[in-house]
Amino acid sequence: MLKMKRVFKRRVLLNPARWIAAGAVTLLFGIGIVFYLGFTGSHKVCPWALIEVPLLMLRTGVGVFFTGGIVAGVVVILLSLWRPRFFCGWVCPLGFISEILGLLGEKLGLAAKPVPNWLNEKMRIFSYGVVILLVALTLARGTLACAYFCPIFYLCAAWKISVPATAVIGLAIWLALSLRVRRGFCRYVCPVGALTGFVSKFSRQSVVLNIEVCTNCHLCSGACPMGIDVENAGFVVKSPHCISCGDCIKSCPFNALSWGKRSG
Repeated sequence: MLKMKRVFKRRVLLNPARWIAAGAVTLLFGIGIVFYLGFTGSHKVCPWALIEVPLLMLRTGVGVFFTGGIVAGVVVILLSLWRPRFFCGWVCPLGFISEILGLLGEKLGLAAKPVPNWLNEKMRIFSYGVVILLVALTLARGTLACAYFCPIFYLCAAWKISVPATAVIGLAIWLALSLRVRRGFCRYVCPVGALTGFVSKFSRQSVVLNIEVCTNCHLCSGACPMGIDVENAGFVVKSPHCISCGDCIKSCPFNALSWGKRSG
């Protein structure tokens, strides 16, 4: 327990503002579920509605619905155009919980060895597969396909509704990845992460590296919750995995990393 506290304290103190922001959003989200949305209403504010609602309108002819989710989706896109996947690193409740589970996995000895950078980057293709699957199912069935798989939906609603097998599988994948790999679900499965990762190619800012100051001490890569090989990423970190958490910047004792204009 003492080791867990030390690891948690070290991670939080590295960038406390991010933990406070994500924790506050998660708390507000929980309050909203209990007192406003209801335990089965988490999908009403899910940013994936920006994709799924237009598909359902096309498929079934229904009018606009889940406007809260559509607005959230627009905000997520705008944030990603500012800094890569900012929503994922500073706002997303599922990402926040996943990161805490990652700490628990380290404490319990369940964490896997760090994924090699080349494999870490290649495996994001699975999240694109999830996007294609959700789009196909939505168009084919005319229903909210994302609700069949979403971990946050069934975490909130499991005790209120009958949980289908797909939900059990989704929860198991999320839990296993979160315990084994830091933010594993965010890296390789999350469709919102895949969407924001693509949009982030057009971000105004990115993490930039001053190679003349860098000593290749690897502290930045070790701090990255998404497993990016930061010191070898080039002058500008362009990995779709980057969630703009800023932990790499905070971890560098030589101030070799900073926020700067993204080019190319």
